Order: sequence, then C-alpha cells, then structure tokens
Amino acid sequence: MNFDIDKIVNYLQKYTSDLEDYYQWSVSLKSLYKIVELGVISKEKALELDALKPYEKEVQLKAILQPILLESYQNNFPFFQELGMWIVRDWGGIRAAKMEDTIATVKDVLEKNKAPFKRVASYSKVCTFMNPNKYLIYDSRVAYSLNWILLSQKAGTIYFPIPEGRNSKMSAFDMKVLIRLKHKENYQVNSISEIDKRFILNRDKSLFIPQNEAYKEMCQLVKEISLKLWNTEKAEKLYFTEMLLFSIADSFVIEDIVNSDLF
Repeated sequence: MNFDIDKIVNYLQKYTSDLEDYYQWSVSLKSLYKIVELGVISKEKALELDALKPYEKEVQLKAILQPILLESYQNNFPFFQELGMWIVRDWGGIRAAKMEDTIATVKDVLEKNKAPFKRVASYSKVCTFMNPNKYLIYDSRVAYSLNWILLSQKAGTIYFPIPEGRNSKMSAFDMKVLIRLKHKENYQVNSISEIDKRFILNRDKSLFIPQNEAYKEMCQLVKEISLKLWNTEKAEKLYFTEMLLFSIADSFVIEDIVNSDLF
C-alpha cells in the first residue's frame, strides 16, 4: 500500500497538542468496580481512576492491564477471557460481543497473524491493550477519520473498509459514499446491463483494501504515522494516534467535510 505519510501527519499535527481535551471516551465507575471484583485493581484505585479526565484514565488503564493480560494469557486463560471481555463489553461498549468468538479471534491474531474484518472493532480492543506497540483499535471512527485524510489530502488512492457504526453525524456523511463520489469514474458504465447485483462489490475492489488485509495494513500505516507525528514516547504506542483519529471523527472531520469543495 502506498500512502503519503507526511501529508497525513501534516493534517493531524494541528490537533495533537489538545488530544487530552478532545478525547472523551470514558469507562464508568460501575464498570471499574467489575475489575475490582476480578482483583485487578483496588476499590481505592477505581475511585482514583474515576476522578481523572478520560484521556489520563485511558492511559493509566492500559498501563495497568497490559502486564496482567500478558501474564494471564500464558498462565490463567479463563481469567484472561474474563478480563478481555471486560475490555470489549464494559470498556468498549460492545455488549453483544460473544466471548467464544471474540477470544478465538484474538488468539488467531496473536498466534497465527490472521486478522479477519468480522468482529474487528471487538477483538482489536483486546489486542491493543496487550501490545500497543503493534496493534490499535480498528473501529468506525478511526477508519472514518483516516479515510477522510487519505481522500481530502490526496494521501492515498486506496481506502480502509469501515465497520458498522451508530454515529448519526458520520452516517449522514457516509464516507464510503464520499469516496465513491470522488472516484465516480470508477463506477461509470457503457450499458445499464453492467449495473448488476455485484456491481458495487466488484467496482469497490479497486478502491478499498481487502477486508482480510485491512487490520494489518491499518496497524502498519498508523505505526508509520506515529513515528513522525509524535516527538515523545507516544511515538511507540499506536493508541495515541488511534485516540486522536477517534476524537476528531465526528467533530473536526465533519466540519472539514461540510466546508470542503472536494465534491
């Protein structure tokens, strides 16, 4: 995949200094008490975390949980499953995620380097808590922001498939539609008969990364971005760039779209 890293970094640079304020995803005290019950943190630590801004809470939680996840993956797999599903369901908000499917996919990623697109928003949460130097969370907001940067800055000619999301602003300005409109020559036909049942699926192939390659490609791209974007230890952990992409998706990116003369 050929991406212009400098253009992506230049776009994101203006938001980096305020990431601590932009990031607003926050796990509840009720959910923190669940890992108190698991023996991961004390009640006092849960109260301390709950008092922090979402950004600082996030950074501390990742630092606390990483060694516990790594140790339990090797030595106490039932506990690892419980903690992993806490990340997905309580921290991540994906209540309907099934343990058997999610954890099996985590194992496939870690041990077989197989990263399917199905359930990527779930299993990638566990992966990034375990190894933030290699993995990030691949969800609808992160993919939305990254695709807009690639499109608007002409930083790439192929885009990331976007998991289903429930954000009304992002749904209103559907990124897949914007990409197709910008590349509408890709969908031109000589005859109406060409617009068959597989028309969009077949034409999308030249514009979107294959789903079974998307997670690995996004991790690699964000790693390259992070090394140039941050001048601190943040460069080594992919979640700082991921948090930035997540935070601007339904705010600054939407503003950018509605003010754009791209279409």
